[in-house]
Amino acid sequence: MSSTAELWRQSLDETFGGLAPDAVGEPTGTMSGAGFGPLDVYLVSGSPQVLRRTPRAVRREPNDLLKLCIPLTGTGTVSQSGRQVHIKAGQMALYDTGRPYELRLERQWSCAVLAFPREALSLPDNVCGRAMQHTHPLDEGPGAVLAGFVTAAIRQQASIGASAGRLGEAGLHLIAGTLGVPEPADGEAAADAQRLQVLRYARKHLAEPDLSHDRIAAAHRMAPRTLHRLFEHEPNTVTEYIRLRRLESAHRDLTDPRLNHLSIARVAARWCFTSQAHFTRAFHARYGVPPSMVRRAAEAPGVT
Repeated sequence: MSSTAELWRQSLDETFGGLAPDAVGEPTGTMSGAGFGPLDVYLVSGSPQVLRRTPRAVRREPNDLLKLCIPLTGTGTVSQSGRQVHIKAGQMALYDTGRPYELRLERQWSCAVLAFPREALSLPDNVCGRAMQHTHPLDEGPGAVLAGFVTAAIRQQASIGASAGRLGEAGLHLIAGTLGVPEPADGEAAADAQRLQVLRYARKHLAEPDLSHDRIAAAHRMAPRTLHRLFEHEPNTVTEYIRLRRLESAHRDLTDPRLNHLSIARVAARWCFTSQAHFTRAFHARYGVPPSMVRRAAEAPGVT
């Protein structure tokens, strides 16, 4: 095996959690990437090959990341959970890296890959599940706006600096807008549309101290119990969703050099955590480190 092929295998394995090219031949490729807060954007290209994240790799390196593959040249096929989705330039496909999958890339190819935590997408599970069953166009509607974002992110990644986290959140909103285009309303689709409305409302009013389960229920003309039932099979309740999004917003602010003049208590208060002790406990439980450590890392030389 050539050293070039071996370096490619190592790069795929380390970057994408055990993703490996087919053992046949000597597939090669190149990769560059940049982090935009919760959203990672990669530009990947290579020779024809099949990439697999096997059940063994999933067990060894579990994660809850979703990915979007956007071919720029060449074509591809995403295979997961018994379905195949064929993609070409001007389209994108969503898949779940927490489950085994195969990505077949034909001819000399290049693609943009967007990776992000499932919960950061703020879409109901049913909507994500349906979105994985087909391609999504990038030449019209919300997809065209997302395509422009991806192109600009790749070109300007070296000069974005401290704005990266906020741009990543904007990118996630564009992704949600593209994937969450309503389908004809049957019973379940209508419920998904309601869930989307609730989540959008929560994001819009996140910094308001009185935002609560009951307020959201009243704003959508439903009983609190009805709202609870609407989310009973989702990963998070409405109250948990609000708390997680507030913690993410506080984390973003703590890593933003332009907000270094704000104390940690002030950042917490911006996102409705009135007790700094409670905020510190919740933040540590979510991120594994106290907020002071995140602030110090952001202030360290060379960190932007």
